[in-house]
Amino acid sequence: MRETDFIKKNRKKWKQYERALEHEKQDPELLRQLYIHTIDDLSYSRTYYPNRSVRVYLNGLAQRTFLQIYRGRRGETSRFFTFWTDELPRVVFARRRALGLALIVFVLAMLIGVISYRIDPAFAELIMGEYYMDMTRANIESGDPMAVYKQTAPFEMSLAITMNNIMVAFLTFIAGAFFAVGTIVQLLRNGIMLGVFQYFFYDQGIFQESFLTIWIHGAIEISSIVIAGGAGLVMGSGLVFPGTLSRLQAFKDSARDGLKIMLGTVPLFVMAGFIEGYLTRHTELPDAIRLLFIILCFAFVLWYYVFYPRRVAARPPMEEFGAARRAANPEGELPLKMIRTSGENLTDTFSILRRNIGAVMGGLALIALAFVFFSFTFFNGESVNRYVFTSDFIIGDLINANELLSTFSRDRSIFYLLLVAGGFYGLLRLAYTVFWKSTDFIILPASWRSELFLYLGCLGIALCFAFNGTWTGLAVFLLFPFLMTYAYAGYVGQASFRETFQFVYTNLVASYSNFLLVMLMAIPCIWLIDTTVGGLIFTFLDWVFYADNYAIDNLNVILQTFTYHFLFGLIVIIWGISFALNFYNLREIERADGLLEAIDQVGTKRRIRGMELE
Repeated sequence: MRETDFIKKNRKKWKQYERALEHEKQDPELLRQLYIHTIDDLSYSRTYYPNRSVRVYLNGLAQRTFLQIYRGRRGETSRFFTFWTDELPRVVFARRRALGLALIVFVLAMLIGVISYRIDPAFAELIMGEYYMDMTRANIESGDPMAVYKQTAPFEMSLAITMNNIMVAFLTFIAGAFFAVGTIVQLLRNGIMLGVFQYFFYDQGIFQESFLTIWIHGAIEISSIVIAGGAGLVMGSGLVFPGTLSRLQAFKDSARDGLKIMLGTVPLFVMAGFIEGYLTRHTELPDAIRLLFIILCFAFVLWYYVFYPRRVAARPPMEEFGAARRAANPEGELPLKMIRTSGENLTDTFSILRRNIGAVMGGLALIALAFVFFSFTFFNGESVNRYVFTSDFIIGDLINANELLSTFSRDRSIFYLLLVAGGFYGLLRLAYTVFWKSTDFIILPASWRSELFLYLGCLGIALCFAFNGTWTGLAVFLLFPFLMTYAYAGYVGQASFRETFQFVYTNLVASYSNFLLVMLMAIPCIWLIDTTVGGLIFTFLDWVFYADNYAIDNLNVILQTFTYHFLFGLIVIIWGISFALNFYNLREIERADGLLEAIDQVGTKRRIRGMELE
């Protein structure tokens, strides 16, 4: 049967399928029958029309029917488990050399620490700090050398250790962006510390007790740090060894693989923190049980990161969901009417950002300058009293961002709230502009009503940050993805308030995954930029700028305001692009506009000797 006859014969039936899938109340038995008929047609088209558009359409229709039948049990949830069972092991196997190199560097660093301590025991104070070493010696003299693991309540200890380990791992990973040198330095630093620490207990004659205590949690924790170092080396390898690709493209690919490996360590750090907080403190447990637990932890790491990836790599890869519908060139206009996974959304977001990096950075600087100008011009007081910034480790940048965005918790007027909303408006307007330039979106004519709507939406976002407290933080977490999605959907007039609410909260994984991924990437990056680059800039200004301390303090506050607004604004722009992309992803999941257009296009294109023409 010719393809045109096949389409004519089944066109009416396919239309009926599409209409049935649009109804909110659906008959499960009807859906089952539709799925069976669709699979039959798909099998026929794969046999006789393997390279034709009708096969692509039927494949998409079958996938959509399948999701309708198994909604709530499959889809995004299934892809979440697929990441751990298929995608991550494949990346680990493909990048096994970098992971092996990280292990070698770490072991060599441990040997350096051991040899350095043997040569000069005072080296321990230099590496570990005098306070910690004095406390450890005091614990040994008191008869409880592992007392440091019993001084804090289990929950507080687990939380603090988990957060600290994750930040150390992210710093080790991100340092790979400096041509992998930074990651090697971090691996050497941590390895030397561990070597010195472990050999110190050997020198004190309590090696067995220290080994059975430290490695109960260290088996997973130290392995995770090595894996994070391997992820950093993976990311840096694209810059050092680009191969036949451009250095930027090679870095993009290696950074994506490195990020997947890094994200895979987060559950391990949570597990290690829980063990250290609740289990390590029980030194009274029999040595055989503790040794068995350590062996089991190492066996798990060895199985998941060495043996299991080999098994996964030996079997055919799973077909990427929706990949057949990505017809556009990666360097051309990105298609909007398609379903994207979280990883594809993040990749496309950074692709848009990369293509428009000049416009983004220039516009971001102007917005930050405007915010600084209005903020300090209309403040009745010295600049040094306008904001109180902190240099606290890890959470300092979050506190400083809150200092810029808070209104009522800082006793500021309603005009400051309007200023914060104006900042969000400028950032999102910039994000949407570069988003439209890089996609197949048809730009609508400007309207003052749409601009006013966007500003009012930004006012709602600013209200989320206007207060402080636990309940406010919870409200931000619950509302922010919806407000960001509706800011775009309402601005372009493509979804109502009710539709957007349904899109976001019936697809929670898709709505929150990129929100959290951007945060996980941004927090350590900002911390690194703030502490390293920012520290160098302010030190340089202190050298070359001659003035009294009061004037310098005023200038520092102004510069810090610009810096933090610039860095936070970059995150908002990334979020703006990501949520705009995700809006079309959610709408395609719920309404399948792309599929509806696809069926109308099947068989309607001009043909020459069986070939389709645009």
